[in-house]
Formats: sequence, C-alpha cells, structure tokens
Amino acid sequence: MFSDSLIILKKELKRIFTDRRMVIMLVLVPLIMLPAMYSIMAKMGQARDSDIASFRSTICIYEGTGNEDVMGPFIDALSSFNTSLELVQLEELDAVKQAITDKEKELLLVMPDNFHESLASCSTFDIAIYFNSTADYSDYACNRVIEALTVLSEDIVRERILERDMSEEVLSVFTINEAPIQYDLAKKGSVVGKIISIILPFFIILYLLINSMNVGLDTVAGEKERGTLALILVNQVDRLSIVIGKMMSVMIAAIVGAASSVVGLIIASKYFMGMFGASGAAISSYSMSSIHILQFTIVVIPLAVLVASMVLIVSTYARNTKEGNGMMMPIYFVVMIVGMATMQTGDVPPKWMLSTPVFNSLLVLKDIFMQDAAWSTIIAASLSSVVLSAVFIYLTLKMFSKEKILFRI
Repeated sequence: MFSDSLIILKKELKRIFTDRRMVIMLVLVPLIMLPAMYSIMAKMGQARDSDIASFRSTICIYEGTGNEDVMGPFIDALSSFNTSLELVQLEELDAVKQAITDKEKELLLVMPDNFHESLASCSTFDIAIYFNSTADYSDYACNRVIEALTVLSEDIVRERILERDMSEEVLSVFTINEAPIQYDLAKKGSVVGKIISIILPFFIILYLLINSMNVGLDTVAGEKERGTLALILVNQVDRLSIVIGKMMSVMIAAIVGAASSVVGLIIASKYFMGMFGASGAAISSYSMSSIHILQFTIVVIPLAVLVASMVLIVSTYARNTKEGNGMMMPIYFVVMIVGMATMQTGDVPPKWMLSTPVFNSLLVLKDIFMQDAAWSTIIAASLSSVVLSAVFIYLTLKMFSKEKILFRI
C-alpha cells in the first residue's frame, strides 16, 4: 500500500512542480509579493507622515475681548511649529468652522473673553479648539497645538511657583524609571517575537489553505474533469493509497508555499516591524534556536496535513474545480476569521481556543515565536490536528469507495 502511495505522490508532485504557473504561485509570488507589499506600505506611510509634518497649517485665532495684552505667549507657542496664524473676529467664527469642515483651514482657537482676569487670579479657563478629525492635516495640527499649549501651561504654573519663592519640585511628587538601569524584564527576543507572533501564524494558515486549494482542488476534482481519475481507479490501486498519496502531495505543496511566504515575511520584517516600533538592533538580535524550529515543525506539519485533508475532502465531493472553489469559499472565510481572531488574543486566550483544532495550533505558534511555548500545549495542538485529519481522511476514503460521488455529474 505504501509503495502505491509513493507512486501516486511522485505523479502528483511531478504534475505540480513541472507546471510553471503553479511554481510561480507557490514560490515566487509570496517570496516577491510580501517584501514588495510591506516595503511599499512602509514607504507610503513615511511619505504620508513626512507630508503631514511639513504641511503649513492655517490656524485661526479668536482672541476674545479684553485679552490684547496677554496673547503674546499664546501666539509664540502656536508659532513654534510650521503654522500660518490668522486672527479672526467674532462674526467670522461660523465661516471659519465651515472652512474647517470643508478642509480649507485646519484649526480654530476660541479664547474666552477677559481670560486675563483668570490668569491674574490663578483660576482655570477653557480654550476651545475646533478641528476636523477626518482631515489628516487638521488632526495633526490639533495634536501639535495641544502639546504646545500644555507646555505653555506648565511654564505659567512654574512662573507662579517661582514668584511665590517656592521650589519647582512641588510640581512633581515622584518620578518613574529615571535611573539608568533596565526595567523591562521580558525575555531576550520576546519583544520582537511578540510582533512576529501577531502576523506570522495568520499568514502561515492563510498560505497553507491557499496553496492547498490551488493544488488540492485540481488533484481530484480536476482529474474528474479531465477523465484521468478513472484511469487510476481501473488499475486496481488501493483507494487508501490514492487518498494518502494525493493528500501528501497537497500537503508538500502547501508547506512549500507557506515556507516561501515565511521567507518573504522575514525579508519584509524590517519594514513591518518598523511599523510596530521595533528597533533595528532588536530585529537583528532575534533568532530561533534549534529547539524552537523543532517545535515549529511539530506544529506546522500536522496543521498542513489537516488543511490538505480538508481541501481533499471538498475536492473529492466536487464535480469539478469550479464547484470546488465555490465550496471552499465558506471554509476560506472561516479560516480568515480564525486567523484574525488569534491575532487579537492576549496572553491568556479563552480555554475553548486551546482545545479547538487550528485555533490551538495558531496560539501555540504565537508562543513558539515568543520563545515561550510549553511542550504540553505543542503536543496537544499537534494531536488535535492529527485526530481531525484522520477523520477527514476516513471520510474521503468513504467517498472514494462510492462511485456515485466520484463520477457524479
């Protein structure tokens, strides 16, 4: 039986890896697309941030009545970054607000009337800042203005304290983490590993499924269309050998494609990790030991078998590849949801996830990338994938024994 499975496997692998389009889809596309995608995203993000930061914002100011002599420090604070200041009158406020809504101006500051009295009596007054949160320039200008006014407020408070011969230290009750020592006690590499663990498991399961679909649907449903499946069956090859051989070929192709996507993501890591704030030194210092690579292999191979067997059962039931693609779409969306759900889990995921196939494998992969996986959870996740794969293989074998399924039209 095993020798027959190897013959089927060799035939399928030859078909897959001699097809140039298939090789391009499995290997070259993820290897080139992912670094290109993240580099473009990073460059576009940098260009956008640079454009917003260099933009000269138009900030309108209504001084209020009776404040002419105290506006100097406020004007200076707002002039500390790239702005164009315009003084407006009370009757112009509605027009300026509409201009902000229309993204023609960025900001409007409305000072309260006679706030100089509040300054003199050390009482609090409110400054109204009107902005447009849907406009990048306006939102950025608002944040910069708030920062500038906060610094000005601290300076005014400091002057008041000094005028009363008090120490500036009354402004600060205590400091936090100012001594030059290391406070972050995370394991070495786990910080970068946490960033990797958010992204890679999702891409691994996604590419395992996509590559299994590209190959697996043609493995049985495609052979139904071409009429070559009947030739295999009349050779009196054991049906289990056919199922195992085809499933192994789909699994190998899926792993090759997933490995290519992982390599592509590693190449692209300096771009997407930079988006998460990881430093270049932290990225270059991250590495996986042989133990972690072994753990990764123990989890991914059963997961690839599970995905391949799941695609194979659909391919066996479908009349043709077109119907198979339609039947796979709900499964594709479910896998997408599973992957995105595990991206959002915290350090303590729900217990039901830890006992659910696919969910638990992705969670364990996250722990492996963070170099904090327990062998018990690794074995449990792998066994759950193996058990569910065995169920799918059994169901596929039952379908292969029914001619009305194999040759239904």
